[in-house]
Amino acid sequence: MEPTLSSNSTCNKKNYVLLITFVFLFHLNINAQNESSPWQFFIGINAVDTFPTGISGSGDLFEEFLNFDHWNVTPYPSVLGVKKYIDAGFSFGTRLSVNKITAYGDQIASDNYYNVDGVISYNLRNIIKSKSFMPFLEIGGGYAIFDEQGAGYFNLGAGIEYWLGKNKKTGIILESLFKNTGETYGVKHFQHMLGVAFLFHMDSDFDGILDKKDKCPEIPGLAIFDGCPDTDGDGVQDNEDDCPEIPGLALLNGCPDTDGDGIRDSEDECPEIKGLLEFNGCPDRDGDGIRDSDDKCPEVFGLIENDGCPKMTEQVKDRLKEIEQLILFETNKDTLTKQSLISLDEVYLILIQYPNIKVEIEGHTDGIGELDYNQTLSEKRAAAVLRYLTEKGIPVSRLKNASYGETRPIRSNQTSEGRRYNRRVQFNLDQ
Repeated sequence: MEPTLSSNSTCNKKNYVLLITFVFLFHLNINAQNESSPWQFFIGINAVDTFPTGISGSGDLFEEFLNFDHWNVTPYPSVLGVKKYIDAGFSFGTRLSVNKITAYGDQIASDNYYNVDGVISYNLRNIIKSKSFMPFLEIGGGYAIFDEQGAGYFNLGAGIEYWLGKNKKTGIILESLFKNTGETYGVKHFQHMLGVAFLFHMDSDFDGILDKKDKCPEIPGLAIFDGCPDTDGDGVQDNEDDCPEIPGLALLNGCPDTDGDGIRDSEDECPEIKGLLEFNGCPDRDGDGIRDSDDKCPEVFGLIENDGCPKMTEQVKDRLKEIEQLILFETNKDTLTKQSLISLDEVYLILIQYPNIKVEIEGHTDGIGELDYNQTLSEKRAAAVLRYLTEKGIPVSRLKNASYGETRPIRSNQTSEGRRYNRRVQFNLDQ
């Protein structure tokens, strides 16, 4: 080949390029000690092929691409490279290589080859979802010297990384680059490289936290948890989270408490109703020491021996007897008097206070009139009382009717006052 530059000028340029490369590589290795960034170091062999490039005297582009007879191969380590992972699959680095050119295609030669490149790589691991096989694309530029003739180059290539072992810190890399130049004295060529790569300060799980500082180096995690994951996003890292896949509370080691009673759902027998620890998370609304599910009167303070219900006192029973005498009806009617309505309101309040009490409402008449008529009238009177209490809110299941007509007088039917008291209702309690 006919060099365009003078020998001295070319040699000086070559020495300058090598010096700059050495300084740059040294600088990168100094930076490699920075624990904030992962680095890749590469060493290997290379082959240079000028034939499948379309240049004069050679084949068309990619013609006989795998004809190894055209390859100028170094049998010894001849490539050194350093890469720094940036972000989102991109890496930046530099590479130095040397070779001995024994042939340009079919033409015999004996030239030295020196090359320095700056490279930007994009790793496809996020696309193929593999931690072992990792194809990559590469673009960059560099400066190459064939014997004593140098030129700048634009590089485009692809390769594959295969990482070994559990920790994936050592790998085999195969790469091919097409190096094109617009300079007339430059030589278009392919460069193939095969070698071993070593990762320093590696991030095995690709979570942005270096293995040295990552407490969970095999599982992608968060910086706030030193590289450990928080799968459910509840602010409690998985290795400290008793419920790692369900959002929960830090106070409950990451487990949920749906009803907010301070008892984790997995231990709460009533997880959707706020309750008490002593009842395994179930409520005791009336505070009588009996959980609602076992309390027959869950909204009224009661006694344990009475299944959580209050026990009606003798005073209340006596008052009901007094009220009975105040619930009266107009003659020959089932219409309640105004005073009777006031008295029934008091009955209602008593029944609310004792929700376990069931009541039989007896209807009665005086002795005036036909027996059958009085029987029907007593039924209507009992029904009128029941209807009033149910409209106030007493469940119908707690009430039932009975009617006796004129058969059970409490006073003489010979006087008007006696007949007035006989036109009545009576309450029979069932506790």
